[in-house]
Amino acid sequence: MDHPNVITKLAVLDTVPILEALERCNEKFARSWWHWFFFGELEKPERAILGDPDAWYRNTPAKKEMMGLEAYEDYHRAVHDPATVHGMIEDYRAGLGIDREHDAEDRQSGKKITCPTLVLWSLRDDLEDLYGDVLKVWRPWTTDLRGYGINSGHHMAEEAPEELAQALKQFLSN
Repeated sequence: MDHPNVITKLAVLDTVPILEALERCNEKFARSWWHWFFFGELEKPERAILGDPDAWYRNTPAKKEMMGLEAYEDYHRAVHDPATVHGMIEDYRAGLGIDREHDAEDRQSGKKITCPTLVLWSLRDDLEDLYGDVLKVWRPWTTDLRGYGINSGHHMAEEAPEELAQALKQFLSN
């Protein structure tokens, strides 16, 4: 929305606009995504995560198998790095602050994403459970929308790399 003269296509993976997520927040969301609000705290989330990253992120042999060894090793290294964890948490803090404010301003002014927009989401995660029709949530935010679910869990790029790459390649090359 902020740079329509530069951005020619947008691909969005496994999310809805933050304002939509917060406005639709209910008991189900709070039980599933309580960590969003915890991540809004200063210092506490990083201390909790870095105290035992493997326990926090439920790093199990099954996760390693789903992601593949190389991707899992990169991921494992990242969640043990204090700077990376801090950066991940800062993204959530922005969502609860400045990103939410920007979404509200954009909606109020009638601003929309005007380039072709592809929304892909994980079928074995909870986006559909929380929001129902994901494209319906996105429709008011864009003028040219398409998308569908990909058969993966939360780690779409690692769990379904070929399907994701094909979807992105097809969208970006047309």
